[in-house]
Amino acid sequence: MEIVNRVSRMAAMTAKVVSEDVKIGLVSTMGAIHPGHISLIQAARQMTDIVVVSIFVNRLQFLTEEEYRQYPRDITRDVDILRQEDVDYIFTPPEEEMYPPDFTTYVEVESFGSKLPGIYKRNYFRGMTTSILKMLHIVKPAFIFFGQKDHLQGAILRKMMRDLNMDTEVVVTPVVRDSSGLAYAARNYFLSPAQKAAAPVIYRSLQAAQSAVLGGELQSKKIVKQITDVIQSEPLAKLEYAVVANPDTLEPLTKVQDSALIGVGARIGETSLNDSLLFERAPKT
Repeated sequence: MEIVNRVSRMAAMTAKVVSEDVKIGLVSTMGAIHPGHISLIQAARQMTDIVVVSIFVNRLQFLTEEEYRQYPRDITRDVDILRQEDVDYIFTPPEEEMYPPDFTTYVEVESFGSKLPGIYKRNYFRGMTTSILKMLHIVKPAFIFFGQKDHLQGAILRKMMRDLNMDTEVVVTPVVRDSSGLAYAARNYFLSPAQKAAAPVIYRSLQAAQSAVLGGELQSKKIVKQITDVIQSEPLAKLEYAVVANPDTLEPLTKVQDSALIGVGARIGETSLNDSLLFERAPKT
């Protein structure tokens, strides 16, 4: 395993291996490596020849400076974990190389997902697409891996890649959860013990939505009410959004048809958490 902290060196190495028809898999992270990341790395190991894990706390994805400063950073811990996972390269570019002082170019998938109430944050997604596009140019992966919890990001990235005629394929893998059902996320580090005990209500709300759909409820308003009722049953949780959308176009759905992205976000204390599930109707035989 090699740790690379210069953009020029990472780009030179990946250009060389790509010319030799070697497939690279990229797992893009902001550090705070957890079992969800590990599942992405394992998927990348199965599908590609070289696995690159990037660790870059992307300032552009934070809504406030305080949130950026408080984000957990422990590169020594992260490296120790990744060393056990047979990662080939850890790419840790400094901010001044990713965003030099004269940096003024941003990538925005305009209005994509903007009709989803409460979930669309223009600056956040612009920061995400800008950072990921730079990573793709530097690392040159055949595949980039995301978890289902972040399906919205994956959908936006796929749209960006279609629009810009890029070859990298977005691979979305199942959500990894702890024994309580809470999806692993770096933001979980901010939760107190009481808040962490309350947070699985988010997954329970998705389970209620899924049960409603499987029971024949197809009206989005009624599915959202199922989510809302479950979230409101937990005093430490405050619903931020609940959506039912087309998983490819991110257009809101009034009625579930063949497939639907059901997403929920809730604030537990001062920490915003999100989760989602993808409902797909079994094909008729």
